[in-house]
Amino acid sequence: MNKRRRRLKRAYAHVRVHGLEASVEAREHGDEGLPVVLCDEGGHQVMSVSPEAVSRGIRSGMTCWEAERLCPEVLVADPDGEKYAYFWQRVVDICGDYTPDLRTESGHELSLDLTGTERLFGPAKQIAQEICNRLEAELGVVVSVGIGVNRLVARLACDVAKPGQIVEVAPEKAAEFVGKLSIALLPGVDAEWVQRLGDMGIRRAGELAMLPAEQVERALGPWGRRLWEIAHGDDPDEQRKGALFGPEGSETFSAQAELRPATEERERVHSALRTAADGLARKLRQQGLVAQRVQVVVVFNDMRKVGARRTLGRATRSTEVVFGVARSLFDRMKLGGRLVRRVRIAAERLAPGPQGGQLGLPLMEDEGRRERLADYIDRAKDRYGEDAVRRASVAELV
Repeated sequence: MNKRRRRLKRAYAHVRVHGLEASVEAREHGDEGLPVVLCDEGGHQVMSVSPEAVSRGIRSGMTCWEAERLCPEVLVADPDGEKYAYFWQRVVDICGDYTPDLRTESGHELSLDLTGTERLFGPAKQIAQEICNRLEAELGVVVSVGIGVNRLVARLACDVAKPGQIVEVAPEKAAEFVGKLSIALLPGVDAEWVQRLGDMGIRRAGELAMLPAEQVERALGPWGRRLWEIAHGDDPDEQRKGALFGPEGSETFSAQAELRPATEERERVHSALRTAADGLARKLRQQGLVAQRVQVVVVFNDMRKVGARRTLGRATRSTEVVFGVARSLFDRMKLGGRLVRRVRIAAERLAPGPQGGQLGLPLMEDEGRRERLADYIDRAKDRYGEDAVRRASVAELV
């Protein structure tokens, strides 16, 4: 299982939405070519700018007076937080159609793990283009996308991409691509660090990468070693021992299931939770991870959400355990007559599991049998497609 997983070509996409709020307002006013800005509550500073307004020279942070002087026909819209939250969720949903493993970043940005999706949707760049086309056609928003062999390279590729552009960095070109970047573009490098590195004669990432790692660590400390790894095109958060995804294990995997039509029938929601639990547990097995905490989020037809989480006594990647916890959390929720549109299950506090890393944990006998059965099912799905094996309850209810 692990050998097959290692042969998969790693591919990540970083999606950045430009001026979501202003783009939504332009669409709402029936003219997507209309320059639109949103200002803060006092009406003094520009907070969001549509792509059309950007082309007229308007930027976030300038005063509304400056924006109107640059472009007299600009529309200054009144903010509507609930509407923007709805459209942002639509962005997340569209990206989620191509991978169950996505996470939101600061601002209106998403990081997508596209590893293994090529067999379903084509190469990563083709997926990115389809996402761009759908977001523009269905929501009227413009995005830039970076594609790379890890999340870091994908993010840096997105940083250099223009609105509406896709920048793909081939795996063998990752170090070369990062090496050409200004040191100021690397994550965590502020003005003070730019000055400090400049004093050492380092202005580009490649100049840092050429130095011996030990010398960098002596001069700059552990954070300098981390920056040295980044300068080589590596993502140190993904390689960290015992905490593969960040210093505090902040990475989460998630999977979701739609209910069409939306429903208040708990049996149908249970079936959707089972589908999501299947997808999430499979992702954990593919990555050789176990989860210590499970979170459930229920999205209603009016786009309002309710969520709950539970910390487990024993880390797991078992479908049955994840589903049992998710169902228990959901059954305690009060629906209040609202219709459930979507359920999402997230696995948190991840660590390497059996045969998945140095912190291998033994499985209990019954869970070991479930693991073997799940492995057979995974192989069947990999070979014959996701619908090769389906639970009767899922086929009947969802």
